[in-house]
Amino acid sequence: MQFSTFKAELFDEHPHFKMAEFCAKFGLEGMEVFMDDVLSRDQDLNDEKLVILDKLRTLHVKRVHCSYWAYPTSFLTKNNFQELVERFGNWEDVVNYYGDLTGDHMYKRWADEYQIATELKAQAYTFHLIDYAPIDGKWEFTISKGDIRQAMIFMIQQFLNYLMNQNLLTRDSPMIEVENAGWGLEHGLQTSEDYQLMYCQLYDPFQKVKIGWDINHLLHAIGFDETQNCARFFLPDCEISTQMFELQQRYGNEPQVFAQKWLEHNIMDPELVNRIGCIQLSDCALKTTEFFRNGKLTGQYYDEIAALDSWREQENYGVNIVLSCYDSHIPLGDGILNPKAIKEMILKIRAVNSNLVILHELKNNTDQAAALRRQLDRLDLK
Repeated sequence: MQFSTFKAELFDEHPHFKMAEFCAKFGLEGMEVFMDDVLSRDQDLNDEKLVILDKLRTLHVKRVHCSYWAYPTSFLTKNNFQELVERFGNWEDVVNYYGDLTGDHMYKRWADEYQIATELKAQAYTFHLIDYAPIDGKWEFTISKGDIRQAMIFMIQQFLNYLMNQNLLTRDSPMIEVENAGWGLEHGLQTSEDYQLMYCQLYDPFQKVKIGWDINHLLHAIGFDETQNCARFFLPDCEISTQMFELQQRYGNEPQVFAQKWLEHNIMDPELVNRIGCIQLSDCALKTTEFFRNGKLTGQYYDEIAALDSWREQENYGVNIVLSCYDSHIPLGDGILNPKAIKEMILKIRAVNSNLVILHELKNNTDQAAALRRQLDRLDLK
């Protein structure tokens, strides 16, 4: 099954009531929508539920992407909550951003979104549970990666429990795909080892929790070092495992191969291949600058963001770097990846996991039809 992402501003030339025709034209099962685009995350979905359901059916929505918030670890587990308040400015701004001080609003919103996904008979609910800053690059992480990873597992279990408590988790309800976190600017569940730890701990009676591998997020970790004329991990040494270092040493002189091997190191883990729900597919150019390190912008880029006067200006500055160099979501083959190697990897997964979904996540491309056609043609899946 193949799907694509829907952003209203990118489909102005395609009448929204004809999205089913768009999907048929490109051989798609349907579209994935971001729920915060449908109704702002600070509002109650139940107030407009019937209207929302009608709209999503018109858009041929078959996958639902959750609303998400910055710093869920600090907010939902209260780890270093004082720092969270200080970074927002005061506790009133924390309430304005999250909806309350308890996390009740977030879990309710997620549950309401999952219920909508169920009523749509959606294939999956993408659970984007990632620790990132409300202003990309302004602050470094002070909570350890290990603590954040464990907090993510707690939050996933808490969400499952919340759904079970309301009888919303059933054999027929949608899959829940936990999206991997990126690197440099965010932390969370990032590697195959992290997901193994998650599965060791989760109580998931209907086996709903799957992995949603975002290719761009994996590519966050790597770049091309122009001084050494090789590809390498753009990460502090403490984030580079022994296996990662070996990949870098062996394939760094072949950047495209290095990128592919890094993807396969995680995605093709034999213990997890059957747990993959989706590959969120797009490409990204290999950056030549390590813009972010442990959440904070580096060098002149930090100086530039710090010199800006307003929260909004700083937010836009960080987001622009993220969207241009980390989450560019360009078509396969326009960046570092080899379409043939990606196709071979997907076919290997399909051989043992026939339920694998491909989500064409090309959400930053202004000409969606052209970008999707390029990616589909280069991937050439039957």
